[in-house]
Amino acid sequence: MSLSDEEQQRLDKLGQQLENDDPRLARSLSARGVMVFGHVISAGTLWAVAGALLLFIGVAVNSLFLGMLGLIALAAGAIRGCIGFAARHRRL
Repeated sequence: MSLSDEEQQRLDKLGQQLENDDPRLARSLSARGVMVFGHVISAGTLWAVAGALLLFIGVAVNSLFLGMLGLIALAAGAIRGCIGFAARHRRL
């Protein structure tokens, strides 16, 4: 479902107001991830790191559920990161 012209104009106007009021917030919201020390970390990377931590904790406490959950999150993060990387670096 697409936006009507009036809704699109309102959305553009809100975006301009946000950029004028708080440019730093507007920059961080428009980025494709989280800004950490001036570098953008993608959502896929965050999922992969969280998954690796869950996997490690699951192995440490001998929990099959946490281990499987960590493995799934790690795989999902890696896939999301690869898809995002490929989309950003695709040549036409």
